[in-house]
Formats: sequence, C-alpha cells, structure tokens
Amino acid sequence: MKRNKVGALFIAVALILSILSGCSSGNGNTANQGNASGGESSAGEKVTLRFSWWGGEDRHAATLAAIEAYKQIAPNVTIEAEYQGFDGYEQKIKTQLSGGTSADIIQLDLPWLQELTSKGDFFVDLKGHADFDAAGFDQNFLSNFGVYNDKLVAVPTGVNAYCMIINKTLADKLGLSIDEQWDWDSIYEAGKKLHAEDSSKYLLLADHAALRQDIVTMLKQRTGNQWVNEDYTVGFAKEDAVASLEWLQKAMEAGVYQPIGESDLFFGKIDQNPKWINQEIPMAPSMSSTLLSLKTVLPEDVEIVTGLPVIAKDAKDTGVLVRPSQLFAISNKSKNQDEAVKFLNWFMNDPEAAAILGDVRSVPPVKSAQEAAVAAGKIDAAITNAVELGLSHAGIVDNSIANNSEVQKVLEDVIQKVSYGKATPEQAADELIASLTSKLDEIKARQ
Repeated sequence: MKRNKVGALFIAVALILSILSGCSSGNGNTANQGNASGGESSAGEKVTLRFSWWGGEDRHAATLAAIEAYKQIAPNVTIEAEYQGFDGYEQKIKTQLSGGTSADIIQLDLPWLQELTSKGDFFVDLKGHADFDAAGFDQNFLSNFGVYNDKLVAVPTGVNAYCMIINKTLADKLGLSIDEQWDWDSIYEAGKKLHAEDSSKYLLLADHAALRQDIVTMLKQRTGNQWVNEDYTVGFAKEDAVASLEWLQKAMEAGVYQPIGESDLFFGKIDQNPKWINQEIPMAPSMSSTLLSLKTVLPEDVEIVTGLPVIAKDAKDTGVLVRPSQLFAISNKSKNQDEAVKFLNWFMNDPEAAAILGDVRSVPPVKSAQEAAVAAGKIDAAITNAVELGLSHAGIVDNSIANNSEVQKVLEDVIQKVSYGKATPEQAADELIASLTSKLDEIKARQ
C-alpha cells in the first residue's frame, strides 16, 4: 500500500470538500447522475446478500433505510442486515473470514487491512470491475487506504478526521474556551483545574484506543516521523516515549482524563459513558465519525462543536490524523459477487443513497454523494468543520505497518500499565521498544 506525504495527498480531497462550506443550511443542488446502481431495476433471479457493519443507532437507522430504498432499484435482491456495536465486531469478522462464513458486504476498520491482506485473499478486487464506479473518489485517498498488493480490496466509507468534539453548552458553563488551540501543557492545566474544583468532572473522555491515539500523536509531533518505520523498525527514541508517557501519567493523576478503569467499561461505545451523558465531561478527542452518536445521547438544546486536537507548541509534525471512517469490502467467498458489487456501487455513488445516509460515516468520500447529502441537509456543520480542519492541518499519513492492529495492541498494553500505575514511564518505555521490536520482526518475517 502506498504512503505519501500528506501535503500532496489531500489537495484534491480538500478541493472536493470545499463544496461543504455552510452546509448546515442544506443549500445546494443534487448531482444529476441518474441511477448509479449499475444494475437493472426490473426483477431478475432472486438473490440474498448479507451486509455486516458496526455503529451507533443513527448509523443503523440510516443504513437500514438505505437498504429499504434499494428494493426499488433491485426488487429481486434481499439484503440481510447484520449490525452491532463495535465491541466484539473485529474478532467476529476475522473469525468469519478465516472460516469462509463472512457476510457478502463487510464494513472493516483500517487497522485490520494490513493484517488481513497479508494472511489471505479475502476480498474482491474492485479495480476495473464493470459494476463499480470509482471515478468519484479522490484517487490518492483511495489508493493510500484501499489498495493492497495492487488490488482495490476496500473503499472508504467516509473522510474521517481526529478532532476535539466539544459540548459547547457545558464548556461555556465551566468557563472553558472552545476557540483555544490546545497544546499538551494548556490542556493539562485546564483539566487539572477542572477536576480540582469538582472531583466528579474530567476534561477529556477517552478509552484506551483514544489514549493510544494521543500517545501516537505526541510521538509524531516530537519526531516529525512515523512512530514505526516502513522497514519494520521503531520510529522514535526512548526519550520520546518516556516524555510522552510521563505526560500521560501526570494527566491521569491530575484527573485530566477519566480513570481508564471507568472509561474502558465503554470501550468502542463512548457515547454510552454516563459521564458524557450526564454532562460531567465536556470534551472528547475522537474521530469525526463518532460525533453523531455522541450528540444523539444529549438533550436537543446542547450545542456540539469541533476543533483541532492537541498540537504541541514545538511540533515537528502536527500529528493530525485524517483517514477513512471505515472501509467496505466484498468477500471473495460471496456466491453473488456481482450483485454485491452493484449494491456497494449504489450505496457509495447514488444521490438517493447519499441523501439517506448523510454523515453517519462522516463526510462521504464521493463528490456527487457529498453534494446530494448537502442538498438534503444531512451534513452536520460540526462534522464538516472537523474534516476541513483535519485536511488543512493534516500530518504524516500513517503507513500500513502503523495501522496494523497487532502493533497498535502493543502500545495499548503499555498505555494501560502506565494508566493503572503498574509501570513507571521509564519501565513502560523500555517495554514498549522491546515489545514493538519483537512484534515488528515477527510481522516482517510473515511478509
């Protein structure tokens, strides 16, 4: 999979997303492109497809509505929806793929692709497929995140940016500035002050995956490089790891973050965390695609806005992450691959589908779909702002090794030890480098 510097990579995407300015008004014209299903609307041979995804209630409802609308396009096709929260989804999908029992259309997370494509040929190559139109995607974005071994095995579900999701209503009450560009010192001081004044409140909502992203961001900002290199070596020095983990340790002790023993009870479902629902935490460093689920659980009069994530004052790279929200792939074990590809093509490209789905997977990655969603008033201005900020401040694009779930798990394990006080930053840095080196050697040997 290709990995280029982000400045050139996202120029085209930024131009595409410029149409989203002021999109909360719902103004704009839907692209006139007709039926993008790639199939006939008349009933043919009866076909059943399984479609698997994870998400919150808003994503489930919109996706089910889109499936229902597709019946008008292809009445001969029945689509069985298999949906759930994130918890347990990864292991289920990997087990199904290994056993040849996966759904026909599968929603995947980016960190799984490097591992899965190295273990087997699980997915249909969409490159040049007669029934799939990839022209509306930014081609660099598509290539960097969907092409493995020169095959287009997956397509982005949306453009997703790591951002600060802010309960402005609560932040205003607490006297927190929503316009401030946080650095690691200022956000520590604000969180420490908030928790000292009211021990029931924490500044940041984060499970161990968000903490992992924060540490990765710190490492990139300190070094200006990938945290793991293309040659399967560690991309930072011990002093970088120690400094990052020392910050995490003091932030946990000062109550900047909710204790990980509490927050991880809601891993993958942070919108269900009572501290967020009861408005005792005003900010969540997270991907823009989670905004709707975080917003839905709050009263209607609560205003949610977005800002840039934390950027160090002396950062050598912003570390701001822009990536696909998720990816869709077609199982190569599907008995109805052509029909599955036709449905995916409609789901990604058709204006009617876009108007139904809106931004439940962040900003649509296809220009015509963006236009249709804007025209339907289905793009939340806060999500648009997060993506536009992300694109204009984007850091180095993660390489495929950095996105490997086994590599990320090594870092998460070390972070948990520091967060629980079971290792000092010095001990954790030694363990991180040793464990990462071992894991990277293991992965390299498998290639």
